[in-house]
Order: sequence, then C-alpha cells, then structure tokens
Amino acid sequence: MSKLKSLSVFFLSLVLPTLVAAQTGSSAELFKQGTQLYLAKDYTKAQEVFTQALDKDPYNATTLTNLALAEFQLGKKPLAIGLLRKALASDPELPTAQAGLKFILSQMQVKEVPHQIETYESLRSKLLQPVPLSAYLILSALSLFAAGWILISYGGRRRKALEEEKSLPAFPLIGSLLSLAFVIFTGLLALKVYDSTILRGTIIEEKVSLQTAPGDNQVAILELFGGMEVITRETQGDWVQVTYPGSLTGWIKKSSVLMTR
Repeated sequence: MSKLKSLSVFFLSLVLPTLVAAQTGSSAELFKQGTQLYLAKDYTKAQEVFTQALDKDPYNATTLTNLALAEFQLGKKPLAIGLLRKALASDPELPTAQAGLKFILSQMQVKEVPHQIETYESLRSKLLQPVPLSAYLILSALSLFAAGWILISYGGRRRKALEEEKSLPAFPLIGSLLSLAFVIFTGLLALKVYDSTILRGTIIEEKVSLQTAPGDNQVAILELFGGMEVITRETQGDWVQVTYPGSLTGWIKKSSVLMTR
C-alpha cells in the first residue's frame, strides 16, 4: 500500500505541471483541482472531480490513471484495474499506469475459473500488450532496410563475380536472419493491429454470474471475479455478452463491466 501511495504522490506532485499543460480548457482546472483533493486525501471528492474531467476528455490517460488511484484508495480495486487498463489502451507507455496496474493486481486475491490457456492470449500477454505498436513498426522497417541493403549488396557482388568469372561470394547469413526478423516483426505488428480491434472489458464488481441468456433469473454457468478481463461480443438492453478467454461465453449486466478498449 505504501509503495503505491509513494508512487501516487510522486506522479501527482512532481509530474503535475507537465500534465496540466497537456490538458485542454476546463478539463485542466478539474484535473488540477482533483489532484489537490487527492493530495489532501479527500479521495471521495477527488473521484468526483476526476470523473467530471473525464466527461470532458474521456480518453485522457493521465486523468484515467488519477481516477484509478482515487478509486483504489476508496477500496474499489476492480474498478481501479479497469480504469488503468483503459488508460493504457490510450497510452500504452504511461509508466504510472503500468506500475499502478501491476501493483493493484498483486494485491488482488488470485481466483481462477475453468479455462484453457489459449496460445493467442499467452502471446498477447507476453509480446503484444507490453510492446507499443510504434516499436514493432520501427523494428519491421529497420529489419527490412538492413536486410534489403545486405541482400542487394550481395546481389551486386555476385553479378560482378559472374561477369569476371570469379568464385561467387558466400551468401550473407546475417541477411537471412534479418529477413526472418522482418517476417517476425511484421507478423507481430499485424497481430498488434488485429488485437486493437478486439473489444475488451474488465469486471468491476467483486463477483458476477455469467448467465446463459440476458435477463434476470437466468441460469448461471460461471462466476467471474473483479479485475478479470473479458472479451465483449454484443449488447442487448442492459446486458452484454462476454467471453472469458479460454472459457465460456455468456451474459452479464453492462454495469458489471468497464469497457477498456
């Protein structure tokens, strides 16, 4: 707890001037007011003010992070997790959101539900989520340029050797490795783009029943717990169909899930 508080104070006090400058219009005033309330440990009012700021700028990652910290202090850990995931969807490299999410998840009691470990979800957690899209774009471009330069140079040397009837130069192994790297990075880039199209949400209640159909008093097939990330499928009135990766698909109330992407 003290670790997160220290991180929060650093973020809210030392980084504040830069962040306020990045806000626009009245959202900047609300952001500043909410920060002052948070530092004064008036978490309830800070939560209210940060929520007002989000009404004006719904995808501001820094405001989402501050609101998540306030919700955490008010004991709403699942909601804080959802807000931090939403912040990271807007700014994947925001260090305070990354640290806050890691810390709060470590404070949550681990609860499992029956599911299979899917290859894609495992790949996503290890290689897609931690790395920004721009990084794979740059790596793909650099590996393509380097491989192209080496292979074109090899082609020129080979043609010259043939013309002069000399022994052919050895094929550059590094060119092959860079070509393979280009294929891998491009594949990861494509997966990253694909993953951005998947609608995901976070369960923000302590426990919610996954039902076979929308509506009250339907058959419950699974219990989902606060902080779990789900894939959202479709909505029907006050209900949303979700899938817990590697497990079942069912319906829960929209109020039980925060859309994070």
